[in-house]
Amino acid sequence: MIRDFSKDEYDEFKSLFSISDTWQIIKNIFLEIDRKVLEHGERVAYIVLSLAKRQKLDTKTTRSLVFAALFHDIGMIWSDEEETEFKSFNPKDTYGHALSSYLFLKYFSPLKKYSEIVLFHHGRVDREQVNPFYKLGVKLHICDRIDVAEMNGISRERTIELLNKNAGKIFYKQDVEDMIYLLEKTSVLDDLKTNKCRDTIDKYLSAMYFRRDVVRNYLFMATYCFEFFDTETMFHSRMTSSLCYLLGRYMNLNLHQLSVLYTAGLFCDIGKARIDHSILKKPGKLTDEERKIMKRHDEYTKEILEGCIKDPQVIDIAYSHHERLDGSGYPRGLKGSEIDINKRIIAVADIASALMAHRSYKDAYPMEKTIEELQDMVDSGKLDEKVVKAFIDNQQEISAYLENHINRVLRTLQAMRGEKARLKFANSWSL
Repeated sequence: MIRDFSKDEYDEFKSLFSISDTWQIIKNIFLEIDRKVLEHGERVAYIVLSLAKRQKLDTKTTRSLVFAALFHDIGMIWSDEEETEFKSFNPKDTYGHALSSYLFLKYFSPLKKYSEIVLFHHGRVDREQVNPFYKLGVKLHICDRIDVAEMNGISRERTIELLNKNAGKIFYKQDVEDMIYLLEKTSVLDDLKTNKCRDTIDKYLSAMYFRRDVVRNYLFMATYCFEFFDTETMFHSRMTSSLCYLLGRYMNLNLHQLSVLYTAGLFCDIGKARIDHSILKKPGKLTDEERKIMKRHDEYTKEILEGCIKDPQVIDIAYSHHERLDGSGYPRGLKGSEIDINKRIIAVADIASALMAHRSYKDAYPMEKTIEELQDMVDSGKLDEKVVKAFIDNQQEISAYLENHINRVLRTLQAMRGEKARLKFANSWSL
């Protein structure tokens, strides 16, 4: 069985990114999906940093709260609670998005250890629980409400009045005292309206160090966040990147090429975040106009990735994954020698991944039928014969590798859905 990433391959892969690059990728994707959720998370994280400094919180606690703040409302993407969450200082029925945020962070991100803070980010002092993350959740809650008050034009004086009214009931008294100090004695509210807030968070994150595997998991998180519950998309992104990696090895590419290919495969379809879901999920054949819209996802991928990935090859390869040797592909209609080995590999990987995946309009193809389709495209001059031969010659190993990967994702989904079923009818703060 072919081994997974070696240490050298991990190091080469990580060299493509700094944590600020990774954060920028996540931000770019969030901007496509829900700008309000992203910008609210950054502002709340800034308030958290201000409160942590005032309270002299230790580094570990501060970091936990900042990461929880950045992603505390990610579940809003899949929830209809926006009106109550962003329009009221004391919202009701906010458990749904808190639960969705918690599940996403626990099962599909490197932020599992912060996920319970997010689950309790609408917690109340008068419903305090034994869970050690509950108090941090309530601390996040007060920071969250300050930004909501600012978003809704509530005056400083009225915000302070609301804080005092809810001291000891919703918020801890010490948190209220310290927050009032920040509102009266510092520029925290004014900073929320300027670039200082965003720049401070970017600087805070860029100073951190992350292990090799954690960087990769943040990138996985970026691909997952716009289709949390869509197993088709999850499988396709990861399968395409895995196939790029495997085929690159079979073609004896060097470490740098492998890392570039793997990353390009992971993000080659991220531009679909801009495509309307009615087109993405259409069960039947697309109209000519819908097909034109769908084809624009390559251009969108390029635009999203520009400025946040160091190696321009990654962007170029991702942008070119629909090119064909006979010139019939898109977006540039490249032909023959204009298509290098990296683009030839990602083309085969993308097609094979799509063929072997279930779609709303088709069942998953078995390996035999996938190979038949790939060979037909070789015969018609669209795909590289050597790359397809490498796929065919190693089909058993590829099948075993992908099956292992798919089973891991399925087990994760099963565990997540099981926990969701257990928690969704629970009282919000009695877990």
